[in-house]
Amino acid sequence: MKRNPLLNRRVVFKLQGMDPLDTTILKQDDTGYWIRGGTLAPHLDQSNCSLPDSDVRYLEFTRIEWLRAARQRA
Repeated sequence: MKRNPLLNRRVVFKLQGMDPLDTTILKQDDTGYWIRGGTLAPHLDQSNCSLPDSDVRYLEFTRIEWLRAARQRA
């Protein structure tokens, strides 16, 4: 199985109807990504949360217009 090069990296997502936002991808499954923190997590539904008051959220593929790896800081 080939490892996804975006796992455990900062990524910029463009969701439908929103400006691009950044987050870290923790893992991927058949329908989406588990993400943590960044500017994206607070915009996602609390019901798709791993624990109360956590910044880990689930993001479905159907909401994503595009994504790219964030630029690495020097």
